[in-house]
Amino acid sequence: MRLFNLILLLFMLTLPTAAQETNTKVRLTQEENETWLQDYQQVEDSEEKLNMVKTKILYDAQFVGPRPGISLTGLNEAQRQALKEQESKKPRITADCKILFVLQTTQSHFLDLEKSPQYKPFVEHLETFSISDTILTGASASAIYGTRARCGVVLLKTEDPDALNYLKTINNQK
Repeated sequence: MRLFNLILLLFMLTLPTAAQETNTKVRLTQEENETWLQDYQQVEDSEEKLNMVKTKILYDAQFVGPRPGISLTGLNEAQRQALKEQESKKPRITADCKILFVLQTTQSHFLDLEKSPQYKPFVEHLETFSISDTILTGASASAIYGTRARCGVVLLKTEDPDALNYLKTINNQK
């Protein structure tokens, strides 16, 4: 009986550790994004690059990105409590940061499917368009796009009529 209790105790002590390991696996880290950018820069084939971008955008859509802090200055106690309750209902942050994908045509389109899900059909057909890319990191990315560019920016540029028509259709459906 003592042996059984000892085994049961050891088993129960290992359960929380296993559960914690599972939870940390669903977090997108800055290191993962840096590795992805390095791998991306080494690819020569434009179709393969667009396929990588497509896969990354679709993958990142499952993660909730960091949100800016909230200032409680100037609010009374009831307003503070209401704001805290509202924030507590939002999904928890599961990404240290995300790579910012920006499609530049005559205007900028941020291809973050968490915030702009209407771009999903466009992203799913990304490799079929003629698109060039530029990567910005560090100070140059932050100077243009601020703190949301902390993990880097991939600028996608196109004048492809099919891509522009697709975007026009998506934007008219809003």
